[in-house]
Amino acid sequence: MTPVAAQERTSHGWAVFVAVYLLIAGTLNLIWGIAALENKSYFTAEGLLWSSLNTWGWVAIIVGALQLIGSAFVAARMAFGAVLAVFLAFCGIIFNFLSIGAYPVWSAILLLIDGLVIWGVTIHSEQFVRE
Repeated sequence: MTPVAAQERTSHGWAVFVAVYLLIAGTLNLIWGIAALENKSYFTAEGLLWSSLNTWGWVAIIVGALQLIGSAFVAARMAFGAVLAVFLAFCGIIFNFLSIGAYPVWSAILLLIDGLVIWGVTIHSEQFVRE
């Protein structure tokens, strides 16, 4: 395999990595939001910093849907997708940090996933644009 072909394969791999992890984060946030709206017994509402589980459920659904859209942009290897991925992962980190009292294990998993998305994009940012 030539060095150019190896570089192309590696750059595609990082885009897939970030797209899949953003897809996972978006899906988990959607599930979190729907569960918060439908079955409040899974969560400790007293652990929230402010507002109610309904508000947090809708915020999770919105963040999750946007992360799914961002995943598609990253998979298409658009420069805008990389910027959007970092922004949405940052939003996910803030959301999950603020709601960690309601469901600590779930939030900790999503904090890690969003952190991996940011790491993947920022460390390998030059590899997210098609040449």
